[in-house]
Amino acid sequence: MTGFVVYKKGPHLGVEVNGKVYLSIPKSKLKGNVFVGDFVEGEVIDDQHFRIDDVVDRKNLLPRPKVANVDKVLVVFSFKKPDLDPLHLDGILAVLEKEGIEPLIVLNKRDLVGEDEVKYWVDIYRGAGYEVITSSTITGEGLEEIRAKIKGQLTVLAGPSGSGKTSIINSFMPDLKLKVQEVGKYGKGRHTTTDITLVKNPDGGYICDTPGFAKFYIEEFVDYDELPRLYREFNRFTCKFSDCTHTGEPGCGVVGNIHPERYKTYMILLNRLKNVPRKRK
Repeated sequence: MTGFVVYKKGPHLGVEVNGKVYLSIPKSKLKGNVFVGDFVEGEVIDDQHFRIDDVVDRKNLLPRPKVANVDKVLVVFSFKKPDLDPLHLDGILAVLEKEGIEPLIVLNKRDLVGEDEVKYWVDIYRGAGYEVITSSTITGEGLEEIRAKIKGQLTVLAGPSGSGKTSIINSFMPDLKLKVQEVGKYGKGRHTTTDITLVKNPDGGYICDTPGFAKFYIEEFVDYDELPRLYREFNRFTCKFSDCTHTGEPGCGVVGNIHPERYKTYMILLNRLKNVPRKRK
């Protein structure tokens, strides 16, 4: 019998089987290796419990929060309150590139900035090869487009606290009534969700309601020699050496062809990773 893991609350897992959610009991060999979004094989023990015997091969695993079989990550950043942080955004994009998970960048709170600023940031990320939507829960801009893009998919919300992730989801799932995050006195949001839960999207699919990325350390996920391949627009250009770091080597086809904002964050992240021990593969 196949089930689908729809929540993790502390040590407890919830598995959906034929529309009913059971508290799951993984076999001891699987403990710590079953995640929200996994398809699992097992059997119903009683009216409340499902025993997990095996995990179906997953297509991907988002490293934080650990969610399996993700179709799309809705990467939500606000233009203002809090201000858009390209270093944070580019770090998330690099990790998603490594994991082979497609992001949809949502630049929210469009109502707080002028057209020139909107165009500046949208051009950067569309030019880099990403899909970008601008939105506002005040004016309604972009909300229906977001809704259409995540229909029928397992979508994870990512981005800093206070950027408007919850407000966007509540705009087309009002019955969910997720707690809206207020931005603190100094522009930093606070976490409003602590468990990993998949919520059924009324249009089909699931939305993963997780803690926001109030802090993000790329060192946890990416090695120094990986980063040059994780800025996707770099791959359009040819370098003399396959292991080029794009920091001024002779014959580098990247330097000078990348938007300065993106190249700036690349150099910061690369220097941050320089002396970090390699992660186990």
